[in-house]
Amino acid sequence: MNEESNHIEIKSESLISGLAEQLMKVMPFSEMELADISYFIEACSEQYYAPKELIIGPDFDAPKFLYLIRQGSVVGERLENGEEHRFELEAGEMFSVGSVLTGRPVSTHYRAQGDCFILLFPVSKIPEMGVRAPVFIDYLKNRFKLALQKSQETLRQHFAAKAAETQLQQNTLGALCRRKPVSVTPDTPLRQALENMDEMRVGSILVIDPSGQLAGILTRYDLLKRVVLSEIDLNIPISNVMTKNLKTLQADDTVEAAANLMMQESIRHVPVLQHNEVVGLISERDLFTFQRFSVGNIGAEIRAAHTLDGLVVASAHIRQYARNLLSQGVTGHRLTGLVSYLNDALTDQLIKITAPKFNIDLNQVCWLALGSEGREEQTIATDQDNALIVPDDTSDAAMQQYLAFAREVNEGLDACGYPLCKGNVMASNPDYCRRQRDWVKRCAQWIDAGSPQDLLDSSIFFDFRPISGNATLAQPMQKYVADAAEKTPRFIALLATNAMKWKVPLTLFGGIDSEKIGGKPAIDVKLHGTALITDFARIYALAKGITERNTKTRLEAVAAALGYDDARAADWVATFEFLQTLRLKAQMDDDALGGNPNAVAMSSLSKVDKVILKASFNVMQTMQHRLRLDYVR
Repeated sequence: MNEESNHIEIKSESLISGLAEQLMKVMPFSEMELADISYFIEACSEQYYAPKELIIGPDFDAPKFLYLIRQGSVVGERLENGEEHRFELEAGEMFSVGSVLTGRPVSTHYRAQGDCFILLFPVSKIPEMGVRAPVFIDYLKNRFKLALQKSQETLRQHFAAKAAETQLQQNTLGALCRRKPVSVTPDTPLRQALENMDEMRVGSILVIDPSGQLAGILTRYDLLKRVVLSEIDLNIPISNVMTKNLKTLQADDTVEAAANLMMQESIRHVPVLQHNEVVGLISERDLFTFQRFSVGNIGAEIRAAHTLDGLVVASAHIRQYARNLLSQGVTGHRLTGLVSYLNDALTDQLIKITAPKFNIDLNQVCWLALGSEGREEQTIATDQDNALIVPDDTSDAAMQQYLAFAREVNEGLDACGYPLCKGNVMASNPDYCRRQRDWVKRCAQWIDAGSPQDLLDSSIFFDFRPISGNATLAQPMQKYVADAAEKTPRFIALLATNAMKWKVPLTLFGGIDSEKIGGKPAIDVKLHGTALITDFARIYALAKGITERNTKTRLEAVAAALGYDDARAADWVATFEFLQTLRLKAQMDDDALGGNPNAVAMSSLSKVDKVILKASFNVMQTMQHRLRLDYVR
């Protein structure tokens, strides 16, 4: 069959101008010059399609046009492994791209969902379009990748603005005052004051009277005008040249307040008071450099903490560091890996602080991280999932001691901002604090005879990873799970059946199926996004004897085990990391939608984000389909 040829040419300058304005809002046109967009439009013709009318399908010849939806929407329908898949395309989206590039008929039936107006760009014009605007060809060949890059850059800018705002608003001046400022009395000779500044390597010195009241300040900026150029005698009292009537702030004032005061008063230093006593001096430079955290210095801070209060401060720094990384464009696997590394260190230090109180020998126990921490994928808002392995010869009385120890650790983590698990999957629960041999028996029960509900409740346990104590205690359990899971089809089938309970949020026609969260159309990108992918990766890892814990590395290993190429693995990983990035964006906002830190309002997503989100859900649908074919009967 041939494509419909009853096209209308676009000649009106006003129509061309209006279409150009419309296209400039979507990729790749948002990255193109206006002249090149106009060339594209002028080369197009327009075709109207009635509701449900077939636009192009597998029975047609190789397409002669690239289709771009100007108005309305289009539904794509195709068969994959005997199962029909549907997806929806909206205004601004193109189709027949793959077939245009390969010169083959399309594999999908494209139908107008309602009244639909389509721009048809001749395939013969693509080479010239590519010469004029190389980004156009790049987009056709790598549209998902380029759209993802655009989304990541937009999110990076959002994170940068949010991180800067959070730093300014939430950090108090008292937290920045790490030491008492250098000071002298009003009668101190100027020479002595300058020598003090040089010795202490500071650029300013406060003047405080005998009663402890702030009298003035002298900075290096004052020296040139008031001392050097005026050729002042260095033996006079500093009070003769100091700046008086200083603007001050209180220790509980914010960094934002200091920044505003410096800007309004054109000053570079602000003394900080607490109960009328000088406790610090904040400079312009401090505002630019404060809290430039790194893995190294936060790690050192954690190791130096010998009290819970010290770890509470360090945990706040971990979250601020995560926000700083987001503002620099670090997302997905790299970010969650760094956060998990620091959370591991904090948990290990808390355990080392707590163990002596209960006479616990850490060589005799092993603390396990479960769930996202076990996979090294913790985000900013995350609760705790953990377990404890104790020696086989532990008495019942000693077990109570271990449970008390675990309870204090769990409560300490809660104080550090890692909430207690609502499902009670924690080491302080006797079900998750067991002797070594009992843990192997429990895994055997789950694998050999566990009910669907048992496996649903315990699935995150199979991401376990030792993070403190004697890691060798976990080895028998690790070996048992790796061997037994692969050899027990019933266990894998039950896990897969449970995974099918979570629906990919696409409508019958392939649109995004949002739900009301906090009164707004939204998507829970954990429940209906990342959780489905982690389930997929975990199930295949257990079925194929893959020992990786991290979802990214699991997906890469699973793709290889299933005989897929690198491109398929890249699609899986890109989908997971995009959804993780949306989660991070939601968690960085001050007010969680409906109290759900994983809820993303549809209104907060850009056009590009919605396109990628829909493409991601389509990828997830094919993943679920493969899982169903392999293990669900």
